Amino acid sequence: MRIITALALSFATVAAAAAEQPKEEAVAIGPWKIEAVSKGQKFERCTMSRTTDEGVDVRFTRDADGLDLTMSSPKWKLGRGKSYPVELAAGSSTLQADVAASGNAVSLPVKDDKFLRSLGLADGLDVKGEGATIKVALDKSAAGLDRLEACYAKNGSATQTNPFIAPKGKP
Repeated sequence: MRIITALALSFATVAAAAAEQPKEEAVAIGPWKIEAVSKGQKFERCTMSRTTDEGVDVRFTRDADGLDLTMSSPKWKLGRGKSYPVELAAGSSTLQADVAASGNAVSLPVKDDKFLRSLGLADGLDVKGEGATIKVALDKSAAGLDRLEACYAKNGSATQTNPFIAPKGKP
């Protein structure tokens, strides 16, 4: 009887821990992994990620604010709250920007439509910092970015509408 009680308690603990973790649903498109991320029942964002040959984690995140590019490496020691100038090059399109640092990661909102289109068409993305250039292969990125947008459109609209209550602003 004690074994059954212990097993039941263990399953209940595992189930409770799983309910607290962000819910993720993943699809692979080439080297990219696309996921819808939720906390509990609330959808938060969709992500598209891969790791470069040099061990840099590259993640595109699509949420209500648009598309962000985040890169991280356990080898990096960056000043928290600092920003660093970079040049991003995808095909013939370039973008000058400052990336925001946090520990071992940098992030940047990608708002330029021409550059976004180039991400889907180019073979690679070069992120040129003052000390080095990070090369990210963009194979299957067009299909991946399309799937990322579809993920956000599907999941974002599903959580923003409720057919049983009147929209805000309407009686």
